[in-house]
This record gives sequence, C-alpha cells and structure tokens, in this order.
Amino acid sequence: MNILSIDTSTSSFSLTLAREGENTTYVDSSDSISSETILMEINNLVTNCELKPKDINTVIYNNGPGSFTGVRVSSAIVQAIGFSNDCPVYGINALMLIAYSYFKTTDQSQIQVIKKAFGNQVFHGLFHLTNDSCTSKGTIITTAVSDVVIEQDYISLSDDKHILDKYKENCLLMCDFLGSELLIEYYNFYCSKKNNFDYKDALPSYAGHTV
Repeated sequence: MNILSIDTSTSSFSLTLAREGENTTYVDSSDSISSETILMEINNLVTNCELKPKDINTVIYNNGPGSFTGVRVSSAIVQAIGFSNDCPVYGINALMLIAYSYFKTTDQSQIQVIKKAFGNQVFHGLFHLTNDSCTSKGTIITTAVSDVVIEQDYISLSDDKHILDKYKENCLLMCDFLGSELLIEYYNFYCSKKNNFDYKDALPSYAGHTV
C-alpha cells in the first residue's frame, strides 16, 4: 500500500508518503502555496521513494476548514490523482485532526476545538474520541467569537487570541503538529477502508460554510 497524504490547510504545506509502513515526509515552510510547487514536490517525493505516480493507491488530505486557497489546491490535486489512479481519497476535517492530535497524547476523550477563521469568526466543533472512533457532537460551524461558550465537560483548545485571553483558565493553546503525518495516523485509526475513487470524498470544507 502506497499512501500519499497532503496538508495545505495553513500558509505552508507538508506531504507524507507511507510505503510498507515507512513514512517519508517533505515540509515546505516558504508561505507560498501553489499547485505547481506542490505537484513538483509530490513528484520528487514519489521519485525519491523509487515509485511512480501511478503507484499511489490511497490519497488522504486535510479538507479544511483552513486556508481557502490551500485547501482548494489540495482538493484539485487529490481529485486528479484519485481519478487517474482510480484509488480512494479520504478528506479529513481539520478540527477533527486537531482533536485527534490532543487525544493521542493525553487520552482526553471529549475535546472542544475553537479555530481562528476570519475577522471575528471562529470554526467550532465538539468531539468525542476513543481508540475506535472520532465523532462530532452536532455540526462543525462557523460562529462569532462572542457567541462561543466554553463547555465544562470538554477540554477546550483554541488558537484565537480573544478566546485564549477571555478563557485563559479554561482553554488551552492548540499544539503544533505535522499535518501530513498526522493524517496517516488518523487514517489508520479511524477511516473505513474503500476501494475506488469517489468524487465526493475529494470536496473541501470551504470557509464560511457549515460542514
């Protein structure tokens, strides 16, 4: 199994190729995301692993919410690879990935994620995680900072300064993680395995929409 994961949800991007259980990762921190750059680095990564693009048989990507341009670019790329290779694509929500990154190091099962969006808006979701599942309580939404309520039964994580300042005793700063590598872990833990490409799996969660 040759698995390619792509995370372009922030200003930089990371790629990981998992081959026979061994990961090879490329990280670009130049704050310049373009389809040309990512495609070139995917080709370099695949070549360095002594594979060809047609040998990729699973694609995973962070489908947002996040950088509008970045998520659109990776969505287009995984659609092209999935369609060309007729291989399954897995789009994983950014807030679920954040919740999982905390769960795997702390075993905290109920996690509230409040991610900075645009202006005075944040992305908000409540998640319950076990070793077998990651589920959201209700929908993941975009809401005003002033409307956020810290849930007492949850561990709350945020990268929004207003939230962190207001709830400094009850809200933790999100930890950084390497998205493409975490996507591989999330896939191995939670994703039901599929056989073929389905266009719907490669659609992004666009900023400003309930997802």
